[in-house]
Amino acid sequence: MKNSFSTRLLAIAIAAIGLVPVAAFAAELRAGEQPSVASGTTIQDDLYIAGGNVTQAGAVTGDVIAAGGSVLISGTTQGDLLVAGGNITILGDVSDDVRVVGGNITIHSKVASDVAFGGGQVTIAGAGVGGDVVGASGTVRIDAPVAGDVRIAGGDVYINSAIRGMVEVQAEKVTLGPGALISGDLTYTAGKEVTIEEGGKVNGKIEFKQLETTREELRGVAKTGIAALVSAWLIGKFLMLLVGAFAFFYLFKRYTETLVSDALTEPLPQLGRGVVAFIVWPIASVILLVTVIGIPLGAIGLLGYAAALIFAHLMASVVLGSLVSAWWTKNYYEVNWKTVLLGVVLYFILGYIPFVGWLICAALVLITLGAALKIKWGVAKEWR
Repeated sequence: MKNSFSTRLLAIAIAAIGLVPVAAFAAELRAGEQPSVASGTTIQDDLYIAGGNVTQAGAVTGDVIAAGGSVLISGTTQGDLLVAGGNITILGDVSDDVRVVGGNITIHSKVASDVAFGGGQVTIAGAGVGGDVVGASGTVRIDAPVAGDVRIAGGDVYINSAIRGMVEVQAEKVTLGPGALISGDLTYTAGKEVTIEEGGKVNGKIEFKQLETTREELRGVAKTGIAALVSAWLIGKFLMLLVGAFAFFYLFKRYTETLVSDALTEPLPQLGRGVVAFIVWPIASVILLVTVIGIPLGAIGLLGYAAALIFAHLMASVVLGSLVSAWWTKNYYEVNWKTVLLGVVLYFILGYIPFVGWLICAALVLITLGAALKIKWGVAKEWR
């Protein structure tokens, strides 16, 4: 299939932004309902693993990026570990940083560098953390020794280990357990003074500020919390886009290839079709809602419209990856895990570029929507 002139123009416009270099990269990908890496398996590249219940028990020489409803990491990671999910358990040693966002988070391993987190309940235990610990959560418990500093915002913070650096806490309640040994200063803003259980010790200075009466510190708590939430939201959004795109690609590979082909060989007709659907579909659904007989159809129409836009948003990244890959390699439009990953990264970044990025993303969504409707219309005609 040949690249049309309009397609080349679109590819050039996207590539000219120059945000992410398109280069060859190697990685292992696992996706599905219960993706896993078995114990004894060694992966020499980065690992991307996403699904409902994720299990990683192997050895990875690169980075690990994992997302799922439940995530268990018991294997070793020589690079960074980035995880997002509902229930997250990290048991394997990590040779670099750990960045994790989730509901319930348990880190019971050795981390050579920093730990950053955002979650509902967080427990850090195991052999220890070689760098700093930074994060925000409803409840935080630290039972592992920390070589660096600790900066936490939370509701209830419990420290029961040796901290070589300083500790800064903004929380409702702060408690030092019997195993707590803070070598540096303890600076905290809380609703009441710290509770130091028998055996707990602070070698440095202790500075306390009342939470209710310190507006500046309250703003600091808010900023820290907002920063953690924004970081968690950004990571979660990226991983959801990544998981959704990969899941659809692997479940409906032939359909995805057809969609990408239709979208990129005739982008302008698909764009026109998508614009018409984007405008007419919701109007028609609302009109149906006005009539008693048409209420069910109108409701179904609006639900279908929302589902179609979500689908087009996910698949637009796949279309983008194939487009940029074809432009760069001067080859046919291919759809594989590399182009999907490339497209997700580029599409995610484009979404945060004012005006130009938004326009490109909107055009991609409408082109994808038009191509999907074309395929649907072709299937409907065959049924007739």
